[in-house]
Amino acid sequence: MLPRLVSPMRSAPQQGSSTRFARLFAAALCLAVVLTAPAVVAAENGTIEGQILGADGGAIAGANIEIVDLRAQTKSDEEGRFSFNDVRPGTYLLRVDGPVGDAVTERVTVTPGGTVDVPVTLTVVRYDDEVVISGSAIARSQLELAQPTTVLTGDELRFRQQTTLGETLSQEAGVSTTFFGQGASRPVIRGIGGDRVRMLQDGVDVGDVSASSPDHAVALETGLAERIEILRGPSTLLYGSNAVGGVVNVTNNRIPNSRAEKAIAGFLDISGGSAAEDTATAVSLKGGGGDWAWHVSGARRDGDNYEIPGFAELEGEHDEHGEEHDDEEHDDDGEEHDEDGEEHEEHEEEPSFGEVENTDYERESGTVGFTRFFGDKGFIGVSVSGFESQYGVPGEHAEHGEHGEEHDDDGEEHEEEEHEEEEHEEEGGIRLDLERVRYDLHGEITQPFGAFKGASLRIGVVDYEHSELEGEGEVGTTFFSDAVDARFEMVQKQRGSLNGSIGFQYINRELEAVGAEAFIPLNEAETLALFTFQEIERPDSNLRFQFGARFETQDNSNSVGLRERSFDGFSGSAGVVWEPTEGYAIAASLSRSTKLPNGEELYSFGPHFAVGAFEIGDPNLDEETSLGVDVSFRKTTGRLTGELNLYQNNFSDFIFQNFTGEEEDGLPVLVYSQADADFQGAELQARLGLWEDGLNHLDLTVTGDVVRAEFDAGGDLPRIPPHRIGVGLHYHATNWRSYVEYWDVAEQDRVAANEDPTEGYNLLNAGFSYRFLSGSQIYDVIFRGRNLTDEEARNHVSFVKNLAPLPGRNFNLALRWTF
Repeated sequence: MLPRLVSPMRSAPQQGSSTRFARLFAAALCLAVVLTAPAVVAAENGTIEGQILGADGGAIAGANIEIVDLRAQTKSDEEGRFSFNDVRPGTYLLRVDGPVGDAVTERVTVTPGGTVDVPVTLTVVRYDDEVVISGSAIARSQLELAQPTTVLTGDELRFRQQTTLGETLSQEAGVSTTFFGQGASRPVIRGIGGDRVRMLQDGVDVGDVSASSPDHAVALETGLAERIEILRGPSTLLYGSNAVGGVVNVTNNRIPNSRAEKAIAGFLDISGGSAAEDTATAVSLKGGGGDWAWHVSGARRDGDNYEIPGFAELEGEHDEHGEEHDDEEHDDDGEEHDEDGEEHEEHEEEPSFGEVENTDYERESGTVGFTRFFGDKGFIGVSVSGFESQYGVPGEHAEHGEHGEEHDDDGEEHEEEEHEEEEHEEEGGIRLDLERVRYDLHGEITQPFGAFKGASLRIGVVDYEHSELEGEGEVGTTFFSDAVDARFEMVQKQRGSLNGSIGFQYINRELEAVGAEAFIPLNEAETLALFTFQEIERPDSNLRFQFGARFETQDNSNSVGLRERSFDGFSGSAGVVWEPTEGYAIAASLSRSTKLPNGEELYSFGPHFAVGAFEIGDPNLDEETSLGVDVSFRKTTGRLTGELNLYQNNFSDFIFQNFTGEEEDGLPVLVYSQADADFQGAELQARLGLWEDGLNHLDLTVTGDVVRAEFDAGGDLPRIPPHRIGVGLHYHATNWRSYVEYWDVAEQDRVAANEDPTEGYNLLNAGFSYRFLSGSQIYDVIFRGRNLTDEEARNHVSFVKNLAPLPGRNFNLALRWTF
């Protein structure tokens, strides 16, 4: 048995949370005093008005116009006109989204008592300059941010929709996935995943345990998502030290932040796929009147085992298992073993062909939310949501568990029990049964006070539990997690060219695994943080400077007498955006981040059969620091548009799971270790206009990424995605959208010790949609095909790549009614 890494308990008492909070509050107060300017005398409000026109010059009715900063929305009338009255003086980001054509953003300035006329023409926009709402408390477009961002919304999001969040984002530049079947798949950004990629729902941590293991699902439903944002760089510091890899924020407006436009609105989405005979239904309703607004949504999704073009197990893996069975049948001359061998042979199954067994799933979710508005002073809202999912874990990991038990007893009775359990587990495999209840509060002050023009408060409280079921539904291990994430952020009034925000964050998480696979003891992590994001704009030189900083303090404790740890970390960033001429921009950012170890990294010890490993933490881990550089080149107008990102991230004391080459309980041993490492790579997204006629256009797209990750002492990091490139043709008409794309994913032969290389593969995808308009109602028909050549494809990042390839040919039909 391996010795557990136990360190003496700290003799000095830990610093109390109240003392830490007082220290952070004092620091925030000093910062607020520095930023405070004399109160501005209230000025007369102004008006924003305009007209929405199409490419042919005709008026567009029913377009949605939003002042993003003020959460104010309206729609254009039959003549395409709109207006916002009684708008406070200031500069705001205006977003216009029509029923046809592309969305556009405009920045407008309202003067005291003045009227701003904003004519908007919805035409072909090849560079999707979406509004980013996660980057800071100040609304910014993608062009205005120093770090690279990706925003999926509208038709593009519906084209990319998959059963899990990871697969939905897997074809975005720089994003891969941990793929663990249809039930679990978490995004990996630039080769960095797990605890270094922060998962948010409406700006607050999702509150699941998906970061602790790739077989654990992200507890949210992508079918209800209105937009998904991926952030990298300076603004990720606003969300915690574990956002060094990036932030993924999924929003569905479950707490309405703007007044209802009508008594009831929403959408109904019904879809089905062929590879797993899956079906999905999602409905989202919103409405209200006066000072009240409400939101109700729900979704259900289920599917069978998914189809593949060949064997589930890689050929080498299958051969190896076969040799093991032969040895077992001939190495004993006892009569009792012969009987056992016969029984074993009777239950031995042929390798799975044409489908991946134990990958069926069921999922349900629902949300209810209400908001109360207080004139133009602000609002406060609450929501309650539930999420349930049961899904199978691909692979034969239950068999590994039996190997471990065989060492315990040589008795006849124990061997019989093993055979019975093996039979049950082969019939059922390992399944996860997940439940999550979430309570949220979101409030905003939209009226200026003191040195600030507004403030926001978000609180998420999560009660999470999932059980890992073995055989015919017997509970093997249960994970419990209670989490609280609270953020309070104040937006400063603009002082000359300076604006920004400051805020506090409190995070508390208790996590425990109970049962046969209890490799994580009860542990608690309590974090307090102070953060700020500042921006200086120099219009005369077309420069925009952005700065971020975060100070974080964290206490880690446990129930098994291991060393309790306290950490402090400072992270900072600086970025610049330069627009030398219209349609061109160069952005660069430099960041220094500190990641504080989490409970799994410190205190894990035990078998984790779902991933086929014996995991050991180290309570003596130090803070991980990194120095990152990002450079982006963007072209936003003309026939050729796109963005090229180059990056490098140098880690000191990088925390990773190291294959030791030893075995425990029949499983390879993974020990959380530290070493210096470097990540570097590039991402490209480009679009070339081949033909255009009004809103009708045909474009050629190119998407690609490459990442290299090496230890300073030599050797490659494990599970780093290979380089890939995708080429596509996209045709957009007034009501038609269609695409065909071809992906070439290279072989990954730059592997870590004890890691297998993975062959490359090619994917051919295609799809089309048609939109019917009937007054204010929209009907969409969406048809998609993925992996049309039915090629065997294995994801190098996945722990189960040799046991579960990606799905084969799949057709999906979706019908959506928006009203």
